[in-house]
Amino acid sequence: MQLSDFFNVGGDLMDTVKIVFFRMLPRGAQIEKVRNEINRGFLKQYGQMAGLVIDKENRTISVDLDLKGEKAGVQIKLSNYRLIQEAGKNPVFEPGTIEVSREWLNMLVQALLKKSVIPERMEIKNLLHQTVVKAIL
Repeated sequence: MQLSDFFNVGGDLMDTVKIVFFRMLPRGAQIEKVRNEINRGFLKQYGQMAGLVIDKENRTISVDLDLKGEKAGVQIKLSNYRLIQEAGKNPVFEPGTIEVSREWLNMLVQALLKKSVIPERMEIKNLLHQTVVKAIL
């Protein structure tokens, strides 16, 4: 599984229903819903996301992780992220600068970025995920 797989899972009638209900939620509840979904899916085998703060004005995303095998939480901060929407195309997410609170993990992330294992840009193809990302970013 790649990081971009998180943004590009199938689409159907159920996604349409989820989109409608998601749009009805207040922003804080939307962010909490995203955090819970990530905990139930992507992070389930690694631990959990204890906190998620998205600052649209300053374009930062702060994540607090409680990971299995770690005695203290791990913080990840994305700075200067961008969501690019060109007419007739799927939106593209650019995470900007990624910093991790553990030195070794930060060095690993930087190496993975340099080798393009972690992409600089991620196209968001799934309509449900487009709705979510546009709402919270």
